[in-house]
Amino acid sequence: MKRMFFVLLAVGLMGTACKKEEPEIFERPLFYHTYTDYVGSNTDSYVQVGDSTYYFLHIEGGYYAYRGRINKNCFYFRLSPENYSQNSILVSIDTKIITPEVFFQKSTIEIDSIHILNARLMDGGAYRVEYYATRSAFTWDYASYENRTFKGKGSLEIKDTLYINYPDTVYYPPQKIEFEFK
Repeated sequence: MKRMFFVLLAVGLMGTACKKEEPEIFERPLFYHTYTDYVGSNTDSYVQVGDSTYYFLHIEGGYYAYRGRINKNCFYFRLSPENYSQNSILVSIDTKIITPEVFFQKSTIEIDSIHILNARLMDGGAYRVEYYATRSAFTWDYASYENRTFKGKGSLEIKDTLYINYPDTVYYPPQKIEFEFK
């Protein structure tokens, strides 16, 4: 009986002395990483949508990395007639994976894809336009990046007419959209 007691005691001590395994903690891979803070400033920009030309006084934008399904970076800018206006155009441009130090330099970047969202510029509300393999180019005339913020003057050149047919026919004729972040 004494022997049985010592055997059970030894087995019990071995069980408590073993390191308990911690449950595996699943860490999500980084899919979205902001390179810049939100940047906004006054600008003078014109955008032609269909047969109408719209004038914008304000621009806001940023640059971030989006991994995962598309594995690209994205630069976006929103043009509006005034601060926080519902009448705006949001443009996002997908680029290859490049650091902000490389992106925010005087250069021309061929665009992988372009996404455009009109908010209430035309009757019927918002239109989302998505294009891939467009003949478009994004150019920085000058740009700088420091401490998660940027400045620069640039343009988006749309070389071919871009169409969407839902809910109505909306198009962007060839044009150069100029803007400046001050």
